[in-house]
Amino acid sequence: MIYTDNCCFCIGLKCGCILISLIEVLIRGLDRFFVDRDSLLGFLSLVVSGAYVICCIFLLLGAVLDARCFLMPYLMVSCLRFVILVAEGIFVATEGIVNDYLIFDVLQSVLGLYFWIVVYSYYDRLKQE
Repeated sequence: MIYTDNCCFCIGLKCGCILISLIEVLIRGLDRFFVDRDSLLGFLSLVVSGAYVICCIFLLLGAVLDARCFLMPYLMVSCLRFVILVAEGIFVATEGIVNDYLIFDVLQSVLGLYFWIVVYSYYDRLKQE
């Protein structure tokens, strides 16, 4: 398993998890401006983003309180989100639709994977303490 001792090479894991939760909440908050709320797909996207925000709030609580159980919802949803983003990227790429959205998905996937590794490293560190 890949672990890291700090976030962004200079920030502790606890502080990194707090920053990750805040960054993710801001990113999910921006999602609502780019989604067509009148369609079923847009509505479902908002519901999923809302659930993701709730998991990010649990991550924030888990990091502040040093509670492992609060980190698990974020780890599960983030892992699922990564798999969906990769599958969506492969589907879009095989259809020959290479646009800014695909580039944004790749960026989200890479950043999401790094965030997951940081949070998992903190989760594992709490188990050892």
